[in-house]
Amino acid sequence: MAEAILRSFDKNLEIYSAGIDPVDQISPVVIEVLGEAGIKLNPSVPQHYSKFVHLEFDYLITVADGTNENLKIPEAIKYKRKMHLGIRNPYRHFKDRNELKEKCAEIRDEIYSELDYFYEKIIKKEIACFNR
Repeated sequence: MAEAILRSFDKNLEIYSAGIDPVDQISPVVIEVLGEAGIKLNPSVPQHYSKFVHLEFDYLITVADGTNENLKIPEAIKYKRKMHLGIRNPYRHFKDRNELKEKCAEIRDEIYSELDYFYEKIIKKEIACFNR
């Protein structure tokens, strides 16, 4: 979700998305709630972080339950700066598809807000400095 949202701000950003323990597929509910916000996300298989260990990232954005301090980042992942979004996994406890969709929409909005700030206040400024 975070990758698709950040990519929606600027198609020219070089973005990679992977997980420490990725699921087998992107949820149709996530695809649906992103679509409702005008963000297209195609069904795909989430990547494992090991696919990208040869890269060094300017920013590592983590999205997971818990706090930044509790998150165990494998040493093989190289990055200059890190930003953590503590988001509760909506798939752990939900009654029905409608409740799950509601929770996913709330998470979408929260991630959108955080990444919009990140893009506008940090990334755009870095791009402007780089282009001088």
